[in-house]
Amino acid sequence: MQPVFFHVDLDAFFASVEQLDNPQYRGKPVIVGGDPAKRGVVSTCSYEARAFGVRSAMPMSRAVSLCPHAIFVPGRMHRYCEASRDVMRIFSDFSPEVQQISIDEAFLDMTGTERLFGDATETAKRLKARVRTETGLTVSVGVAPNRYVAKISSGLSKPDGLVVVRPGEEESFMAALPLKDVWGIGEKTRERLAGAGLTTVHSLLECSEQLLAGLLGPASGNFLHTVLRGVDPGICSGEAASRSMSMEHTFGADVTDVETIRTTLLELSSELMFRILDEGVSSRTVHLKIRYGDFTTVSIQDTADTSVRDSSDLYARALSLFGKKYERGNPIRLLGLGVFNVTDVRLPEQSDLFEGPRNAKRRKVEEAVLSLSKKRGDRDLIKKARLVDFDRAENE
Repeated sequence: MQPVFFHVDLDAFFASVEQLDNPQYRGKPVIVGGDPAKRGVVSTCSYEARAFGVRSAMPMSRAVSLCPHAIFVPGRMHRYCEASRDVMRIFSDFSPEVQQISIDEAFLDMTGTERLFGDATETAKRLKARVRTETGLTVSVGVAPNRYVAKISSGLSKPDGLVVVRPGEEESFMAALPLKDVWGIGEKTRERLAGAGLTTVHSLLECSEQLLAGLLGPASGNFLHTVLRGVDPGICSGEAASRSMSMEHTFGADVTDVETIRTTLLELSSELMFRILDEGVSSRTVHLKIRYGDFTTVSIQDTADTSVRDSSDLYARALSLFGKKYERGNPIRLLGLGVFNVTDVRLPEQSDLFEGPRNAKRRKVEEAVLSLSKKRGDRDLIKKARLVDFDRAENE
């Protein structure tokens, strides 16, 4: 049976939610992130803002200089998680195998569903229509025989795009791409390749794996030699869904800035904790993944005596793991945060008796926010201060 995968990506997700909830923002540049007067970074921006050169992970000060007339709003993570959950539920109506890899994107294994839904292209159109009708949001969809090619294709005609790569077309599809559109080749890698006279996919396809490894190192050389031929290198393949939950963030450009890294870990912690509470599960094991600019990937995990209590607790554990594993100064391409050995209920623990009123209160607040967000959409109901003021988070 021929494999079929969808990669579905919500368009300018945080900014689109803000425009959805605030009609006066529609058609205007919207920038979601930290306080423009402080050292925050851009989480997401609308396509109207992108026209001025604003990008995710950009320092907010730079975004202000590029687009001073933009509408600057702090993040509302619980609202975004609610919208994400609604979209993922739609996805589950189309496939039993939905691999959510971040708050705004997921892979759907559509293999064999043609018997239920028919042609993959028409199915993708129906999925897009349902998301728009039921949530007011738009998604871009890439359809391909493997996850890697599907991920690239979903980004080629944003927003509201649909690109289909048929079986047998993977290598020709990759060969036609500009080098900047090959997922996994960052700016620094392109500069290094350009220094060797390699500026197109065609020129790289003529290189041996040994030559690429000599230029970029074994990991990156093998990666490029594999993906340029339309073969999934495995980095998009899903981990066993048995008893784990995880979120990932891939940076648009490799980062070393500590503020950006901490902000990302904070957002991942909030997103993941919302899912933990929503699904009523529990875990003591926190896992952190770091992928560097050369595609070297390292991971670390720790199992504590107590379950993760709330997003602040999860964030603290993530920071601790990051401090133990990160090679300072080494540019980061991707961060992933997960919990392993998940149980279906939060089991009573003797150590809970000593958590103290502040820790217990934080969890109750987050559970209350979850409940209210389901009932009322969490539209400006509660804003988490640590996601609004990242300087405060850094000094806590």
